[in-house]
Amino acid sequence: MQEASGIGMVAANALTRKLVHAVAGLCAALLLTACLQAPPPTSRSFLDLEQSFPGNPKAQALAVAAEHGDTREVRRLMKEEGVDPDTVFSPEGLPLLAWPILTGNPAGLKAMLENGADPNAAELHPLQHTTRFKGRIRNNAMVWAAKADDPIYLRLLLDHGGDPDTRNSNGETLLLQARLMGNQWENVKLLVERGADVNAKSQSMAFVDEYAGLGGFMHTHWLLEHGARPEQYTIESIFWHPGDSKNPEWQRRCQQWLLQRGYQRPPMPDSYRRMREAFGFPTDEKDIPLL
Repeated sequence: MQEASGIGMVAANALTRKLVHAVAGLCAALLLTACLQAPPPTSRSFLDLEQSFPGNPKAQALAVAAEHGDTREVRRLMKEEGVDPDTVFSPEGLPLLAWPILTGNPAGLKAMLENGADPNAAELHPLQHTTRFKGRIRNNAMVWAAKADDPIYLRLLLDHGGDPDTRNSNGETLLLQARLMGNQWENVKLLVERGADVNAKSQSMAFVDEYAGLGGFMHTHWLLEHGARPEQYTIESIFWHPGDSKNPEWQRRCQQWLLQRGYQRPPMPDSYRRMREAFGFPTDEKDIPLL
């Protein structure tokens, strides 16, 4: 009887082991199936993919791949699935190429560019035939890169043929966009160094005046050294703006730059007389020596 009982226990243990192995195999199979059927990664952005690129799941997939810096998936979608980011725009004109800029992934942007995306792709403005928007395009990736905190996006676009003289939908230069969006000075310098017209105007205003008129004389001097032409307002600002009395060095350099090139100090305009009076600075020309 004891022998029969021992045989029974051995058989039971063997059966238990088979059951354990079977269950483990089933779990592994289920896990593998779940992995194969797992949904693709989703956007982490505050932007809404479905609203940005409605009814276009492949474009949405490319946006997510670029946002995650998945270079292989970017290439697969563009080369094998035929997703052309140059033709995909949101209802508001946001280009698909701008997605990795707005979501902060330069690797994704680089992958799209290296697989053929056009840095200058843009939609025509829907009101392009009106007086205000005549011939305009909607903001393309270059515009969004000029506003970005990190110049890497702008550099990538320029490296792949981006036009430094692109204008936004309001007809303003990239230089002005970089200036207005928190003074992205590195972007300003990069644009000028890559050939942007430093004398191109926005709303009839010279770009250098964006700095000179606010007393930004370090930036003003750099722009003058890089080809900015001083017009009347620039000259008046350099000579009459109150500046920084504790550190007048850059305003002094700007004054010297003008004088060395034959520009003379003009009469003080009323606008600067009122400004100086409001801040308690001397207003009589004879009491204001050159720096």
